[in-house]
Amino acid sequence: MTASVLSPRTVRTVKATAPILRERGLEISRRMYEILFQHEEIKRLFNQSHHGQSGSQPRSLAGAVHAYADNIDRLDECGPMVERIAQKHTSLNIQSEQYPYVGRALIGALKDVLGQAATDEVIAAWTQAYDFLADTDAPGA
Repeated sequence: MTASVLSPRTVRTVKATAPILRERGLEISRRMYEILFQHEEIKRLFNQSHHGQSGSQPRSLAGAVHAYADNIDRLDECGPMVERIAQKHTSLNIQSEQYPYVGRALIGALKDVLGQAATDEVIAAWTQAYDFLADTDAPGA
């Protein structure tokens, strides 16, 4: 279910995760890609030289996820970042049908890395926040 507007509770919950995302974001993004790359059709879309321990992509994603959480109450601050991501996705022919794979991988990584801190409320908020962003970033959106 995609939300057209984020609920105040979602905004508060996601924003409250910003400090842990700053601290453990790289671990979360690396785990997310491990989960995501179990799907060969998705893995083929990514330049694998940008991944791994020294790759730039997990760092970029960790920064973007943290920025989204930190600015979720001021989404206009994320506009340029979202635009760059959308342009990159378009240039790589990434389709909106592939976004659910990323969403499931991100939520799975949050659960794996955060453990008990990934409460039902946190997972529900991040699911809504991801769906909102994916809808915004979807080609043609």
